[in-house]
Amino acid sequence: MQWFKKTTRPEIPQKLQALQGWMQSGAGEFVLETERCHIEHELKYIFGYHAVELSVSPAAALLSGSQVSRNFQFHPLNSEPASSLLLDPYHWPIAPGSLDLVLLHHMVEVSDRPHRLLSEAAHTIIPGGKMIVVGFNPLSLCNIKCMILPGYRKLFSGVQFISPSRMKDWLTLLGFSVEKVIHGAYLLPSNHSAMGLKSELIEQRCHNWMLPFGSFYIIVATREVAGMTPIKPVWSSVGQSLVGKPITGSSRVGDNR
Repeated sequence: MQWFKKTTRPEIPQKLQALQGWMQSGAGEFVLETERCHIEHELKYIFGYHAVELSVSPAAALLSGSQVSRNFQFHPLNSEPASSLLLDPYHWPIAPGSLDLVLLHHMVEVSDRPHRLLSEAAHTIIPGGKMIVVGFNPLSLCNIKCMILPGYRKLFSGVQFISPSRMKDWLTLLGFSVEKVIHGAYLLPSNHSAMGLKSELIEQRCHNWMLPFGSFYIIVATREVAGMTPIKPVWSSVGQSLVGKPITGSSRVGDNR
């Protein structure tokens, strides 16, 4: 019964440091590399001038293959390398509508205010710009393992597992249209090493069938362009109604001849 003992939620720095350590483990590296493969495929079709990456693992440099001209890495911890810029996740120092792409890599789950984080990111994206959200999938073998094994329960105790459907609803409310949802890492890393080539075949088939049971999901969304309804000027209708309708009779001299 000690497994279910109530504990206090760790703060964001502790959550990030714990996940960074896990990303360097065998299981974490497998998930991260699978995510990278799918992200790089999507980045081939996204263009622009400025992109921002906010990731639990800045060393991964997930935007390194981006087609966007200038890419920036942000992170809420001071301990990160100089390549990452310090950022308050709830107050972005970026002008609204100035980014073509924002990548949120497992940052929404560790946030105490996920709605605020998404809102701040959304406001910086131009109409027609892209947002890529990477999250842990609650309906996965990895999540079941987190609930059963004590070590994983402690590691992911501060992580909010947000379902893809819920994330899609949040993005829709922020004015985004969801283009696609990608799932990956269906099998645990231990199963991959034991099954060999069969595991790659299973992964590929599950991906082709778009089964929603992968360890992670990737949502690609586009900020919608505000529609404009043309309003007909009032004066034009008034002018047309007066055409061909003389107000008074002819005033020319000699009309009575």
